[in-house]
Amino acid sequence: MTNSWPPPAAPEFEPLLSATQPSADLDDAAFREAVLSITASVADDLKDTEDREAARQVIQARVQRWAQGQLSSGDPISFATQRRLVNAVIDERFELGVLTPYIKDVRVESIDLNGCDEVWITYNDGTCERGPAVAGSDDDLIKMIQMWAIHKSYNPREFSAANPLLNTALKPGDGDDGVGVRLSATMAVTTRPCASIRCHRLVDVTLDDLLRLGTINRSLHAFLKAAVLARLNIVITGGTAAGKTTLLRALASVIDPEERLATLETDYELFLDKLKHRHQNVIAFQVRQANSEGAGAVGLNDLIPHSLRKNIKRIIVGEVRADEIVPMFEAMNTGHPGSMCTIHADGTEEIFNRIVMLWTRGVGAQTPPAVIHLNTGETIDLVIHLRMDPETNTRFVSEVLEVMPPADSELPSRNHLYRATGPGGRAMPDITPQCLPKLKAVGFDPALLDPMAAMWEVR
Repeated sequence: MTNSWPPPAAPEFEPLLSATQPSADLDDAAFREAVLSITASVADDLKDTEDREAARQVIQARVQRWAQGQLSSGDPISFATQRRLVNAVIDERFELGVLTPYIKDVRVESIDLNGCDEVWITYNDGTCERGPAVAGSDDDLIKMIQMWAIHKSYNPREFSAANPLLNTALKPGDGDDGVGVRLSATMAVTTRPCASIRCHRLVDVTLDDLLRLGTINRSLHAFLKAAVLARLNIVITGGTAAGKTTLLRALASVIDPEERLATLETDYELFLDKLKHRHQNVIAFQVRQANSEGAGAVGLNDLIPHSLRKNIKRIIVGEVRADEIVPMFEAMNTGHPGSMCTIHADGTEEIFNRIVMLWTRGVGAQTPPAVIHLNTGETIDLVIHLRMDPETNTRFVSEVLEVMPPADSELPSRNHLYRATGPGGRAMPDITPQCLPKLKAVGFDPALLDPMAAMWEVR
């Protein structure tokens, strides 16, 4: 007997409000146990399919079979509960299970799991609330994360005692095309399995959007737009969750849609290749982890020189974390002006020592700091620093530094074009940039460097 795909449609169930609601005939623990059992039972049938409607037919049939088994045991399951089970299993297979409502909630910024029953939800206004348990046990939580790493990751990743550290970007669910989801999970090296999920709500974002949000003011809007059009090499700095990736996406939105770009990331987060209305010619690279034998790894320092053989006009690196700074600088200096990246740093002045540290971690371990500073001054044009207001949880640009080759010391020369002298430490114009002729050539109005033209509307 042969199995056809898709199988015959199962009868529809009665509507319900939420797949995660408790039901009258199953308590929360029993409902969750049923979801995991049914999910496991259909895993092989749904192994390779991304067709959600076809999968729904398989799941409906399996839920009905399960409900019939419960009936024979004297436990009737209502149609409403069966429908909830179908939706919950679909969420488990194609979304993030019981966390799906949080992912779809535009107010949610991050979800932290310290084991299966210690759940913390952080909202975009900075508030943090305790959430309900997401699994019946820590072992169940590990199985959930393993399923996400296989079925939801752009490149399947292993999560086990042998590979206890997981970092990956997850594919968006239905209706979540504007959301980027990043997962970081740990087991074996922590007392309980832990996971953190960050939701990037601003994927298709422009400088106009950041102006409305208060991340930049009118002066910075025009200045940053001109900097991109003038093909200046830009580094964005800031702390964790300061908005570096969001600003990088917004800067990229200024680039001509037909210009050929390469994005290079440890885990997909930029998604410029998905924004065809803004970027029509993009190659998106992601590093590859080593296999279980420790072979086959491909890092950013491998991908950057490889991308340059693809007729790329600009390269955009999601985050420079280590010795990939060396090929990044080489790319910026060898015919790819207008390239951009982010680096974790606490301020614009700290960027120079940070670059030396990153450089010396790898192949440049023997390079004198003076040589690294010279390369920095000849490569980077601007450093843009972001901060987060802890009271309002808003992000804003606080400084812009113009970088030039060293002059009177081994450190690069620099001009503080915008200083943190505005309300709450927001950036205000301070000095005329040496790159002003390049900016004027692409339409920048120098009058916008007048502090009176750069007032902030604090939100």
